[in-house]
Amino acid sequence: MCDSMYPAVHDQTPQILVVDDEPSLRKIIARWLTEAGYACAEAAGAVAALDYLEGHPVGLVTLDLTMPVQSGMQLLPQIKQRWPETEVIILTAVQETATAIEALTLGAYGYLIKPLEAEDMVLQAKKALERRQLLLERQEYTRTLEAKVREQTIAIRRAHEETILRLVSASRYRDEETGAHVRRTGLYCELFAEVLGWPAQRVEEIRMAAPMHDLGKIGIPDAILLKPGRLSGEEFQVMKSHTLIGARMLDRSESAILQMAHKIALSHHEYWNGGGYPRGLSGMAIPEEARILSLVDVYDALTHRRVYREALPEAEALSLLEEGRGSQFDPFLLGIFLSLVPEMRRIAEDNPEEGSEGGVLAADELSAALAILAPQQPPFSSGNAPSA
Repeated sequence: MCDSMYPAVHDQTPQILVVDDEPSLRKIIARWLTEAGYACAEAAGAVAALDYLEGHPVGLVTLDLTMPVQSGMQLLPQIKQRWPETEVIILTAVQETATAIEALTLGAYGYLIKPLEAEDMVLQAKKALERRQLLLERQEYTRTLEAKVREQTIAIRRAHEETILRLVSASRYRDEETGAHVRRTGLYCELFAEVLGWPAQRVEEIRMAAPMHDLGKIGIPDAILLKPGRLSGEEFQVMKSHTLIGARMLDRSESAILQMAHKIALSHHEYWNGGGYPRGLSGMAIPEEARILSLVDVYDALTHRRVYREALPEAEALSLLEEGRGSQFDPFLLGIFLSLVPEMRRIAEDNPEEGSEGGVLAADELSAALAILAPQQPPFSSGNAPSA
C-alpha cells in the first residue's frame, strides 16, 4: 500500500483507491499515482474496496473490470449509488465497445485498455479528480445560492406579512376590531387549509390573507360604522358595501396573497343557500377561502367577550353554528370545523385578547353572527357586533 500526500484542493484532496486482484499491477498503478503526487490506497477485490470506502473519503477509484467473486462492472453501480461524488476509471484488457459503453452508462468517468501506460493513467486520474472538484464546487455554490434565496424569501415574506398587518391595523383604528381576533382568524384558516390538504404555499397564503377580510370597513362613514344604536335599512346597505370596497382595494394585484384576500373580502358574507351578500352566491360558487373564513370568523366572535355581552359558552356557540348548516354554512366544511374545535380552542388560548382591546366590531358582523339564532330579526347595529 502507498500513502504519500499529494497537492491539496481546499486543504483536502481526495484519495485514490486502486482496486485490482493482480498484486503486481495494483502496486505499479499505485506507484505511478504516488509519484505524480497523489495519495493512494489499494484493495484486492470488491469486498475490500467497499470496506475501505465505508471508512475513508475517496475521490477516485481505479477499478479492474475482471475480478473473481464480484467483477468491476458489478461493483461500479454500487460505488456510484453509495458515493455518487466518487469518480471511477475502469481498467480492462477487454477491448469491446459495448463493454465500454455499459461502463460509461453506469457512471464510470473513463475506460482504459491494458497494458497501461503511466502517462495515460496519471492524465486520466488528473482529469477525473478535476471534474470531481468542479462538481463539488458547483454543488457548494448551489447550496450557498439556495440558502441565500431561502433567506431572502423569508425576509420578503416577513416584510410582506408586516405590510399586510399594518394595513389591517389601519382599518382597525376605525372599527376597533381586536388585533387578537384578526390574528386568530388567520391561524384558524391556516389550520383548516392544512387539514383540507391544501399545498403548503396556499396554506401560508390564507393565513396572511384572512386578516384582510374586513379591510373595506375603512371606507364606511363613521356615522354608520360607529353608530351606537341599530342601523336603519339604508344604513345597513351602506355597511354591506364594505365587501365591495375591500374587494376594490385588493383587486388586480399580482400577489397570490392579495388575490386570495380579494376573494375573501368580497365573498365572506355570502351564504351557502344564496341568502348572503353582495352577489347572492350560493354553494360551490362561493370561493372556498371565503366559506372557511365565514365559519371561523363567526366562531371566534361568538366565543369571545365583547363590550355589549360576555362570550357565549362554546357549546352554545357550536349549537348556533350547527343551526346554520346548509343555510349560512357549507355543510361539509362545518363538519370539518367541528372536528377541529379542540385545536381551534388551543389557538384561541395562545392568542388571547390584549389588554384593553374590548372587541368592538361592526354592525353587519353582529347581524351575520346572530342571524342563525333569530333570522327574522332586523339587522343588528352599533359598532358593537361579532364578526362573521
